[in-house]
Amino acid sequence: MRLIPSVLATSLMLAPLPARSLEVNGQTSFVAVPTKARLVNYQWYAFEGRAIYYVVLEFPQGADAGLGGISLEQIRGVQPAFSYGAVPVKAFIGTPRREGRTIPAVAEFSNQARSINVQFEEPVSPGNTVTVAFKAGTNPPADLYTFTLAAIPFGPNPIPQVVGVVQLDILNAN
Repeated sequence: MRLIPSVLATSLMLAPLPARSLEVNGQTSFVAVPTKARLVNYQWYAFEGRAIYYVVLEFPQGADAGLGGISLEQIRGVQPAFSYGAVPVKAFIGTPRREGRTIPAVAEFSNQARSINVQFEEPVSPGNTVTVAFKAGTNPPADLYTFTLAAIPFGPNPIPQVVGVVQLDILNAN
């Protein structure tokens, strides 16, 4: 009879825990900040069509908060990378060529500030790779476009935390 409580306790310890948030003074934060990210583009040439930019973020297991979104701010480039305005955005678990479950997301574009804020409608659990696809349509002029990337925790008053810098290389067709 004593075996049943210990088996039950062991099975509860092995069950995956839902993403919880770390709140300090009413603000949500990560314990382990994501540090691995990249920007992928399979259309490299200036003014080339069907361009989709993929921001791939590896969300660490020990984050102790769900991922609520990402923020990009362009810090280099001859013009805003999204100079044609807001574009369709799709978020999912996985990588560009290994797409998994879709994450409902909404995006705000600020052409003047050269920034994009993507909010997920549900938290992404730590330990996943998340991709946000921006269907830009047409590439901007040739240049090196650089962005700072921040991860935003899911919860009240989130504190965005800088992941690093990602870059988009757009080449001349000549």
